[in-house]
Amino acid sequence: MAAVLGRDEQGNLIRKAGIMGVVLAGGEVRTGDPIRVELLPGHKQRLEPV
Repeated sequence: MAAVLGRDEQGNLIRKAGIMGVVLAGGEVRTGDPIRVELLPGHKQRLEPV
């Protein structure tokens, strides 16, 4: 857990890992399969834990 948690200068918790995505097609994922990342334009904000 320590590898994915940290603290900023004010002592606030920083989460260093997270995933959010959209699956366009089902099926088996194999080594070497391409992955594409597209950042949408506009304001970015942190995701809160759910």
